[in-house]
Amino acid sequence: MSHTCVQNVVHVVLSTKNRRKAISEEVQPRLWAYIIGVCKKMEILVQAVGGTEDHFHLVIQVPPNLAVTKAVLTIKANSSRWMNEEAPSRFAWQEGYGV
Repeated sequence: MSHTCVQNVVHVVLSTKNRRKAISEEVQPRLWAYIIGVCKKMEILVQAVGGTEDHFHLVIQVPPNLAVTKAVLTIKANSSRWMNEEAPSRFAWQEGYGV
């Protein structure tokens, strides 16, 4: 019997718009936790997350039935909305190629 194994491991880097230092050290752990929660709801395995005031890195394993672009767009949209609720100033991610 043949078996198929698919692993879509993706390294995502999101930068703040204009590389503004908008992710304070105080909010970082809460933002990372929120992003992990968003990923869990989409059944995305988070292998690593972290970053600085102007960007973050995320290593994820996207299930084969979920498009990588949809996964990244959902993470961007939800985390941006959360940051705008938590942070005192207007927050946005830098636009990227394809997402």
